[in-house]
Amino acid sequence: MESKRIIGAPDLVIEILSPATARNNRVLKYNKYEQAGVKEYWIVDPYNQTIEVNLLEKRTGHYFREDKIRANLFSDLEIDLKNVFSLEDEEE
Repeated sequence: MESKRIIGAPDLVIEILSPATARNNRVLKYNKYEQAGVKEYWIVDPYNQTIEVNLLEKRTGHYFREDKIRANLFSDLEIDLKNVFSLEDEEE
């Protein structure tokens, strides 16, 4: 019989913060994903309209923050932040 579970960590995890989950995502999940070997951990903060891209350093096994918003795992993926965060001023 074939196993129906996935073995290993995902390559990319994207979390969207809310006031209730912000601490959990920034501390607990950050550390768990780092320990599990998740290659990229993005934290989307809709209130501050930011995206933090954390990349796993192979040599140290720890995350470092990438300054540019791009998916390192998917070289053809480009994200226009205007499509992610809609500003009220733009709608008027």
